[in-house]
Amino acid sequence: MSESVAVDVDKQEAHKGARTGAQRATPYAMFAVYLLGPLVLIPAVGEENAVIPSIALILGAAAIFGFIDGWTYRPTWSFPVLAGVAFLAAKFLYFNDGTVIYFMGAVLVAAAATFLAGALAGTNPKES
Repeated sequence: MSESVAVDVDKQEAHKGARTGAQRATPYAMFAVYLLGPLVLIPAVGEENAVIPSIALILGAAAIFGFIDGWTYRPTWSFPVLAGVAFLAAKFLYFNDGTVIYFMGAVLVAAAATFLAGALAGTNPKES
Protein backbone atom coordinates (compact mmCIF):
# COMPACT_ATOMS: atom_id res chain seq x y z
CA MET A 1 0.00 0.00 0.00
CA SER A 2 2.81 2.42 0.75
CA GLU A 3 4.24 1.84 -2.73
CA SER A 4 1.14 3.21 -4.44
CA VAL A 5 1.20 6.27 -2.20
CA ALA A 6 4.86 6.87 -3.07
CA VAL A 7 4.08 6.52 -6.78
CA ASP A 8 1.22 9.01 -6.49
CA VAL A 9 3.48 11.51 -4.72
CA ASP A 10 6.11 11.06 -7.44
CA LYS A 11 3.51 11.73 -10.13
CA GLN A 12 2.40 14.87 -8.31
CA GLU A 13 5.97 16.15 -8.08
CA ALA A 14 6.62 15.39 -11.77
CA HIS A 15 3.45 17.21 -12.81
CA LYS A 16 4.26 20.19 -10.61
CA GLY A 17 7.50 20.85 -12.47
CA ALA A 18 6.15 21.29 -15.99
CA ARG A 19 5.77 24.74 -17.50
CA THR A 20 2.39 25.43 -19.00
CA GLY A 21 0.95 28.02 -21.34
CA ALA A 22 2.38 31.49 -20.94
CA GLN A 23 5.09 30.24 -18.56
CA ARG A 24 6.84 28.79 -21.60
CA ALA A 25 6.92 32.18 -23.29
CA THR A 26 9.14 33.89 -20.72
CA PRO A 27 12.45 32.22 -21.69
CA TYR A 28 11.70 32.65 -25.41
CA ALA A 29 10.85 36.32 -24.96
CA MET A 30 14.05 36.85 -22.98
CA PHE A 31 16.11 35.21 -25.73
CA ALA A 32 14.40 37.42 -28.32
CA VAL A 33 15.20 40.57 -26.34
CA TYR A 34 18.84 39.55 -25.89
CA LEU A 35 19.29 38.62 -29.55
CA LEU A 36 17.22 41.36 -31.21
CA GLY A 37 17.45 44.21 -28.68
CA PRO A 38 21.06 45.18 -29.47
CA LEU A 39 20.29 44.97 -33.18
CA VAL A 40 17.83 47.82 -32.72
CA LEU A 41 19.43 49.61 -29.76
CA ILE A 42 23.02 50.05 -30.97
CA PRO A 43 22.16 51.77 -34.29
CA ALA A 44 19.42 53.80 -32.59
CA VAL A 45 21.71 55.42 -30.00
CA GLY A 46 24.92 55.27 -32.03
CA GLU A 47 27.78 52.88 -31.55
CA GLU A 48 29.84 55.32 -29.47
CA ASN A 49 26.93 55.99 -27.08
CA ALA A 50 25.65 52.42 -26.76
CA VAL A 51 27.57 51.31 -23.65
CA ILE A 52 25.17 52.45 -20.92
CA PRO A 53 21.97 51.58 -22.85
CA SER A 54 23.40 48.14 -23.66
CA ILE A 55 24.24 47.46 -20.01
CA ALA A 56 20.74 48.65 -19.07
CA LEU A 57 19.26 46.29 -21.66
CA ILE A 58 21.30 43.32 -20.43
CA LEU A 59 20.63 43.79 -16.72
CA GLY A 60 17.11 45.16 -17.17
CA ALA A 61 16.02 42.19 -19.28
CA ALA A 62 17.53 39.81 -16.72
CA ALA A 63 15.64 41.55 -13.90
CA ILE A 64 12.29 41.88 -15.67
CA PHE A 65 12.16 38.40 -17.15
CA GLY A 66 13.61 36.86 -13.99
CA PHE A 67 10.88 38.51 -11.93
CA ILE A 68 8.17 37.38 -14.35
CA ASP A 69 9.48 33.81 -14.32
CA GLY A 70 9.74 33.68 -10.53
CA TRP A 71 6.25 35.10 -10.14
CA THR A 72 4.46 32.94 -12.72
CA TYR A 73 6.43 29.71 -12.45
CA ARG A 74 8.78 29.25 -9.50
CA PRO A 75 12.32 30.26 -8.54
CA THR A 76 14.95 27.96 -10.00
CA TRP A 77 18.58 28.35 -10.97
CA SER A 78 17.81 27.20 -14.51
CA PHE A 79 16.32 30.54 -15.55
CA PRO A 80 19.27 32.68 -14.35
CA VAL A 81 21.71 30.32 -16.09
CA LEU A 82 19.56 30.58 -19.22
CA ALA A 83 19.79 34.37 -18.95
CA GLY A 84 23.57 34.03 -18.92
CA VAL A 85 23.51 31.75 -21.95
CA ALA A 86 21.25 34.21 -23.79
CA PHE A 87 23.69 37.00 -23.00
CA LEU A 88 26.60 34.90 -24.27
CA ALA A 89 24.74 34.41 -27.54
CA ALA A 90 24.21 38.18 -27.79
CA LYS A 91 27.85 38.77 -26.83
CA PHE A 92 28.97 36.57 -29.70
CA LEU A 93 26.83 38.60 -32.12
CA TYR A 94 27.18 42.18 -30.87
CA PHE A 95 29.69 42.73 -28.09
CA ASN A 96 33.47 42.46 -27.70
CA ASP A 97 35.38 40.02 -25.50
CA GLY A 98 35.63 42.48 -22.61
CA THR A 99 31.91 42.23 -21.96
CA VAL A 100 32.03 38.65 -20.69
CA ILE A 101 31.84 40.01 -17.13
CA TYR A 102 28.21 40.92 -17.81
CA PHE A 103 27.48 37.18 -18.01
CA MET A 104 27.82 37.04 -14.23
CA GLY A 105 25.77 40.21 -13.92
CA ALA A 106 22.93 38.75 -15.97
CA VAL A 107 22.98 35.51 -13.97
CA LEU A 108 23.05 37.24 -10.58
CA VAL A 109 20.43 39.85 -11.43
CA ALA A 110 18.10 37.23 -12.90
CA ALA A 111 18.60 35.02 -9.84
CA ALA A 112 17.88 37.87 -7.43
CA ALA A 113 14.74 38.86 -9.34
CA THR A 114 13.54 35.27 -9.68
CA PHE A 115 13.95 34.43 -6.01
CA LEU A 116 12.49 37.79 -4.90
CA ALA A 117 9.41 37.25 -7.07
CA GLY A 118 9.07 33.71 -5.78
CA ALA A 119 9.15 34.94 -2.21
CA LEU A 120 6.59 37.68 -2.91
CA ALA A 121 4.24 35.46 -4.93
CA GLY A 122 4.59 32.38 -2.74
CA THR A 123 5.82 30.25 -5.65
CA ASN A 124 8.96 29.17 -3.83
CA PRO A 125 8.74 25.35 -3.60
CA LYS A 126 10.72 25.29 -0.33
CA GLU A 127 8.03 27.31 1.41
CA SER A 128 5.15 25.01 0.35
